[in-house]
Amino acid sequence: MVDIKLLEYLETYLTNSRKEKVNKVLSQRSKHFTVATEDVYQLHNTSAVIRSCDVFGIQEVQIIEERNTKRIDREIAMGAHKWVDINRYHSVKDCLNNIKKKFTE
Repeated sequence: MVDIKLLEYLETYLTNSRKEKVNKVLSQRSKHFTVATEDVYQLHNTSAVIRSCDVFGIQEVQIIEERNTKRIDREIAMGAHKWVDINRYHSVKDCLNNIKKKFTE
């Protein structure tokens, strides 16, 4: 849940040009499609996918970890993990059910 009063307070510390830049970047992000990875063995590959999603304005990435569970490598992700919504699943079925649910609501 977003605390609007907190956001309004924090905005007072931003210059107008910075606010405009943030709003411009946010308006160009997309939730119209998503990227999913399944059981990626090497940690740096998933982190690189997250970084690529951030660069291309993709807001959500689905990470399916049936066998290979790993943490995000923050050095490879280069901060992108802070700006991209990462959804983790234990099975492809769970991932697909969640995506379908989002689009039918």
